Amino acid sequence: MPSAGHSPAPGIALNSLLVKPKFDPTATLDRFRAEHNSQLLVAAAVLGLGTILAAKPLTYDALKTALKLEDRAAQVLLTSIRAQGYIDIFNDRLIGLTELGREKLIPDSPHSLVGYINLGGFSPGAQMMLKALRENKPQGGASFVYHVDQPGSALDDATIAPILTSAMADRARNIAPYLVQKVDLAGRRHLLDVGGAHGIYSYAFLQRFLGLQSATIFDRKPALEVAEKLAVNYGVRGRVKLREVDIHCAGIPSEIDTILMANIIHDYDEDIARKLVIQFGTALRPGGMLIIVDAFLNPIPQIQGYPPISDGPHDVAAYSGLLFSISEGCCYRQDQYQEWIRHAGLQEQIINDSTLPAHGNILIAIKE
Repeated sequence: MPSAGHSPAPGIALNSLLVKPKFDPTATLDRFRAEHNSQLLVAAAVLGLGTILAAKPLTYDALKTALKLEDRAAQVLLTSIRAQGYIDIFNDRLIGLTELGREKLIPDSPHSLVGYINLGGFSPGAQMMLKALRENKPQGGASFVYHVDQPGSALDDATIAPILTSAMADRARNIAPYLVQKVDLAGRRHLLDVGGAHGIYSYAFLQRFLGLQSATIFDRKPALEVAEKLAVNYGVRGRVKLREVDIHCAGIPSEIDTILMANIIHDYDEDIARKLVIQFGTALRPGGMLIIVDAFLNPIPQIQGYPPISDGPHDVAAYSGLLFSISEGCCYRQDQYQEWIRHAGLQEQIINDSTLPAHGNILIAIKE
């Protein structure tokens, strides 16, 4: 909604989700996320990455072992350090220091900055990131995803869930006006928003495409309570169905012809992320559309044995670090999403690189 002090454009209601913000949110969100690249640089120095690679480049598995990190942690750390320019992939398979990395990350280099960077280790944020890397799990004591066999999810906490849902709605209001201009749902009738929480993206589609008869939101009860209030506020409550489900085992209503998965896959580890995309993609009826909205890391060459380390983008690598520290997931590469939708029997139609603010991507796939 327009901020205080700004009048809406003529003919635009105050509760319209179709009004683009006066200022692109990308710069603000990049500033907010940037500290996580710094924290990962501190972690690289503390873990001795420069010293480990000083003699020669290593395979991904050898480097992961030397750093004493599990796979998710190693990928998040090394992707950030590669995106910052300190390491690269050589001979298609080996990870080594760049000239910049050799000068700044090897302790006995004449112009080393390792000692100075290590000072960052005194900050609570860097300490939390280092702990998250070593334990390969989020910090803060709250899980931001739901698993039926793991009670205590923040999504079911009556105090935390509304705060989290409203926070995500802030971002969605900045992104939704762009998304609904990029994705054409003309002719579509029934949308399913998986883990839709606040429902903002679905409500924007309902406002933009009047032929869209309904949007069903799958989520947990506290989030759906927020979604219901917002549906009333945005004038679409009569076209919204709210369903409390466990998305890991939920089927989809037979009338659904479009599924939206917006900024949800990145909350899960790779195995569950893959399963969710395949689960909902497979459930689509012929002609059905799957829309994935997220920030994608750059793809890697499809060469056997190539390290699973993207080269950026730099700001998405920082966002991945943020997600890693507070959730079970991280940002995933474009080629990973493409592989998952192929396994679901879908045909990729569009990948719009960086078409949304804050480095958001849109992947559209159709069930043939």
